[in-house]
Amino acid sequence: MKYKLAFLLFLMVSFVYGQGNYRISNYSLVIKGTSNLHDWECKVNEVRAYGAMTADAGGLKSINALNVEIPVKTIKSTKGSIMDNKMYNALKADAYANINYKLEKVNGMNQRGGGYDINTTGYLTIAGSTKKIDLYVYGQMGSDQSITFKGSKKFKMTDYSVSPPTALMGTLTTGDEVEVVFQVTLKQ
Repeated sequence: MKYKLAFLLFLMVSFVYGQGNYRISNYSLVIKGTSNLHDWECKVNEVRAYGAMTADAGGLKSINALNVEIPVKTIKSTKGSIMDNKMYNALKADAYANINYKLEKVNGMNQRGGGYDINTTGYLTIAGSTKKIDLYVYGQMGSDQSITFKGSKKFKMTDYSVSPPTALMGTLTTGDEVEVVFQVTLKQ
């Protein structure tokens, strides 16, 4: 009887606070950059993400954990397979198959409109190099209790020991700065 009461209390607390494990249900992720000839864009065709968050009927209460993983070889350029292979070499895809982001903490979460401005700190790992980054996103709860995060982040490839790809015997050079633009939806 004592254990049944403890289990019932646990279920009530879990329901009231609404903490749950979330997994990715939908995403859009694009990497944008420049070169000396034209701007370029790559689409990410696979994203793995999961997190632990607390939400209730009043909305999002906290983000306790968030991990995102991108298999490098699922990134495809609009410029074709030659660009893809140059990118995979630059990202050292054979040695480091994934790009990873791991949330360290939420620094602030403020309600705005129908969603939340969220300021976070986390660790981004690219080509085996890990850097601490600040990331600002907009989060919104869906009617199905899903949570969608939208944002973008600019950084330099060389900050992660990635040499910007070149082609045509060095006559085509890519710019060092890239921008990642994303929208990720997570559901329980």
